[in-house]
Amino acid sequence: MDLRHSAAAVLSAAGQTGAHDQVERAGALIGHDMLDEAATAIAGPWLEDGGRVLCQADDDWPLGLSALGMAAPCALWVRGEVPVDPRTMVSVVGSRRCSDYGVAAAGQLAAAVVATGRLVVSGGARGIDSAAHAGALRAAGSTILVAAGGAGRVYPPEHSDLFSAAMHRGAVVWEHPPGVGLTRGSFLHRNRLIAALTLATVVVEAADRSGALNTARTAADLGRLVLAVPGRMDSPTVVGVHRAVADGWAALLLSADDLVQMLGTPPESG
Repeated sequence: MDLRHSAAAVLSAAGQTGAHDQVERAGALIGHDMLDEAATAIAGPWLEDGGRVLCQADDDWPLGLSALGMAAPCALWVRGEVPVDPRTMVSVVGSRRCSDYGVAAAGQLAAAVVATGRLVVSGGARGIDSAAHAGALRAAGSTILVAAGGAGRVYPPEHSDLFSAAMHRGAVVWEHPPGVGLTRGSFLHRNRLIAALTLATVVVEAADRSGALNTARTAADLGRLVLAVPGRMDSPTVVGVHRAVADGWAALLLSADDLVQMLGTPPESG
């Protein structure tokens, strides 16, 4: 049995009633001693250090993830607080190799999302992602950073301050337990979470084949609103954005004010 998945499955029946209680219940749920010890060893330090594990049966499980069906994660390893309602969050994603214009646009659009009373979601990567997170924080808003790899991993390492800020003013979310390695596929795999968590995805500068465009395409496939920021027609980093608009699965976004008007205000929490 894959211990990464067994640990998440073990924790799926554990409530958020305290670290010791969760670890105890986790160990009690599997019969095999080796798995008991492995699950406790994986989950114990995370829970003791203030981390949380959200599972599909929990009341505070993000509802947008249900759109993924069988591809939904069985657990999320979280530091911070993640909203339940996808209508309270908007993703802003884009290229790592971006222009100064793209960085400025991402920051302005993130501030516009905050102005509507919503959180900004992105992947914590270099370039547009980090500009979006920073834009939300500068606007005195909150941000959700969906990270690749195992829980607690900070990548890229120079973004440790950004991860810390997101934990305190929003959340950092990992799909996999601590110790899971980072692979090339990790980033594409986590993109589906960014797309599913939110009401809409704004894509700023994305090449024809890129992780950002993959996130936007996933959002469109899930029936979510996708908004594309236009750029220079001779720039390779916006080919994917322009193609998305031309192919009809993304709407053209004209300005930050345009974004505010299109989003409106989020529903009152019940």
